[in-house]
Amino acid sequence: MDRFEISLLRDFYGSLLTKKQDEMLRLRYDEDLSFGEIAEICEVSRQAVLDSLNKGERHLEEFENGLKCLDRQRRILAVLDSIESEIDNTTKDVLLSRLTEIRSILED
Repeated sequence: MDRFEISLLRDFYGSLLTKKQDEMLRLRYDEDLSFGEIAEICEVSRQAVLDSLNKGERHLEEFENGLKCLDRQRRILAVLDSIESEIDNTTKDVLLSRLTEIRSILED
């Protein structure tokens, strides 16, 4: 996972992590701090930071694999982008079909 995806997953699932894991992930990926800087702020060892970050990332990935909130958001945005690009040169039926597709994604 890249840092952008981790930040997005934190938006969805950060409250499901421990406060310390969420804070360390925020400091690492949103504030771009080093392990040493995070260790100093959180008053733990660098190894504790690394362990917490790894565990937090693994939990975020597990949450997404089960709940698929980020995946659903991306699929909805893709359909909305498609609608937007077709508005000027399509018929009402095509737009209704796209709206039905959005509803189906939300109901998955």
